[in-house]
Amino acid sequence: MSATLAAAPTPEYWMARLKEGHEEALAYLMGRFEKPVFAFLYRRLQGEGGVVQELVQEVFLKCLQHCQRFEEGRPVAAWIFTLAANAATDHLRKRGRELPPPEAFDAPDPHQPSPWDQVDHSRRMEALKQALEGLTPRQRAMVLAYYVHERPVKQIAEDLGCAEGTVKATLFQSLSKLRKHLDVSHDPRP
Repeated sequence: MSATLAAAPTPEYWMARLKEGHEEALAYLMGRFEKPVFAFLYRRLQGEGGVVQELVQEVFLKCLQHCQRFEEGRPVAAWIFTLAANAATDHLRKRGRELPPPEAFDAPDPHQPSPWDQVDHSRRMEALKQALEGLTPRQRAMVLAYYVHERPVKQIAEDLGCAEGTVKATLFQSLSKLRKHLDVSHDPRP
């Protein structure tokens, strides 16, 4: 058996079959691309599930109707996703997303973080994670227990079998290490 016969037919093969009038080739293309197209449209239309399923069907109907327009040498996936993007754009145009009333343009919500704040927060969290990795396991356990899980010093001391003073001293030393790593000043809580 030759390697060509053993290899599974490509989407381009099935598109060529569809262009030749073999409509059963559409079943293969749907089986191969239906889920990815659904996911693409779902993201594009921000979760409008019912509409998305209709648009997926429309994409494959257009694939069948316009298969003669498919240019050989072009990836079938790119062509199908172009059909999907066009279907989403057409849907949004038809629906004519209504503009919010003018009062909605007054000011941004002060409680919503800006995208820059989110990036800055992510960077700070990554820096904190790296700083915590610089602590000993015992220091890290005490810092997480006290500052993250908000456990009292007495409880941490009991859990770790040490004196409360040891917990306070370890927290103080740990915060000093974290400050040096993060280059910030902050008063310790204990």
